[in-house]
Amino acid sequence: MRLNDWNLILEKNARTLIRGARLFTMKNFWRAWAQGTAYLLGRLSGRALPLEVCWAITYRCQCNCPHCYAAARKRADAGEMSTSESKILIDRIRDLGVVNLNFTGGEPLLRQDIVDLVAHANKRGLITRLTTNGDLLTRKVVAAMHRAGLNQCGISIDDADPDTHDRLRGLPGLFERAIEGFRHLHEFGIESRFMTYASRRNLPHGMERLMSLARRLRVDTVHINIPYASGLWADSFEETFSASERDRLRRFLGYLKSPLVLIEFPTPEARCIMIKRSYLYINASGDVTPCPVVPYVMGNVRDEPLALIWKRHAGLLRLDYHGDCPMNSPASREALRAHAAAVSSRIRRESAAPTDVNSWDCRKDN
Repeated sequence: MRLNDWNLILEKNARTLIRGARLFTMKNFWRAWAQGTAYLLGRLSGRALPLEVCWAITYRCQCNCPHCYAAARKRADAGEMSTSESKILIDRIRDLGVVNLNFTGGEPLLRQDIVDLVAHANKRGLITRLTTNGDLLTRKVVAAMHRAGLNQCGISIDDADPDTHDRLRGLPGLFERAIEGFRHLHEFGIESRFMTYASRRNLPHGMERLMSLARRLRVDTVHINIPYASGLWADSFEETFSASERDRLRRFLGYLKSPLVLIEFPTPEARCIMIKRSYLYINASGDVTPCPVVPYVMGNVRDEPLALIWKRHAGLLRLDYHGDCPMNSPASREALRAHAAAVSSRIRRESAAPTDVNSWDCRKDN
């Protein structure tokens, strides 16, 4: 490895530590430090603990994106968890040992109680993140999120050209509102994340323009997704990258030499965080799946304890897949489907028997 490569790795790790310290020193930082310390001690003792839970609190959305993984699921109000249910779930997420809670959707800002939910998670010592299309990210909303203790906000940008971005999202004027949202985040000191995705359409020149835009906006981090055969692209394996195209993207990011640009599967040996047992996804109606792009349900938090779902998932997971999303491989996809079915079946058998895991049926708590 060349000296410049080692310097880049050291710089990236140093910046990661600085960002982590910054997140932990915001509101209720003592609770956050306690939660983070408990997580580290648990991992060191050999326990499988999820570092992050991604929670789609609604599937309602103003956009109509052709690549959306959530649009293939139910988007109506019916089935969304109430405010009281949601706060109970936040408590259970915290009890599980999670450090990061990412509110997503759909569009999470369409929930009228989103500020209240962020504040509740913050008080419980969770690092709070939110992923939005930026349409509703006004200065007033950002100010309220700042008071609630939001740590990080990611805004999705599909193209550096305003007209192309708005066309892809199906919402005129969205690009300018999203860009203004970044400015509000900077004003209130909320960490900003530039969310985008690579595709055959934008690699490499479109990606170069996106990275240039991110630099001009002075965002804290850039997160680049790869194409998934999921959601509206569930049967579109032709949209996914080949091994050579993934290598091309990696070479492009190596050319940027920026420690602030994050990509999924940065090397051919990289495994997804779901396979590493550090991630969990909960949808708007309480279904639990291994990841936002994996549609196979392992249980529902309205019927079964979240801790039990996680325990069985982590204990039964045997899938190992490198360099790409398992959903992009038909064989690995079927293995994921079988895994989710096994977890669900095991939980149904055991839920009737006494267990040492705290049970919760949210309908009983209300």
